[in-house]
Amino acid sequence: MIENIVSQIKKAEEKVKEIITSSKRQSADIIEEAYRKTDKIVKEAEKELKIASVEAEKKAKIDADKKAEKLREDFKSKLAEVEHVSRANRKKAIEKIVQRIIG
Repeated sequence: MIENIVSQIKKAEEKVKEIITSSKRQSADIIEEAYRKTDKIVKEAEKELKIASVEAEKKAKIDADKKAEKLREDFKSKLAEVEHVSRANRKKAIEKIVQRIIG
C-alpha cells in the first residue's frame, strides 16, 4: 500500500516535471513568436517610413520646381520691365543730347 502511494507520488512528480518542461517550451515559443511579430512590425514600419519619405521628397521637389518656375517667370517679367524703362530712358537721354546739340 505505501509502495503504491510512493509509486503514485513518483509518477505525479514525473508528470509535474513533464508539465513544467512543456510549459517552459511553450513559454519560449510564445516569446520567440512575439519577437518575430515585433520584428515584422518594425520592418513594415521602416518600409512605410521609407515610402513616406520618398513621397515627401518627390512632393518637395515638385513644389520647389513650381516655385523656381514662378520665380523665373517673375524675373523675366521684371527684367523685361527694366529693359523697357531702360530703353525709354535711353531714348529720352538721346533726345536731350540731340536737343542740346541742335539747340
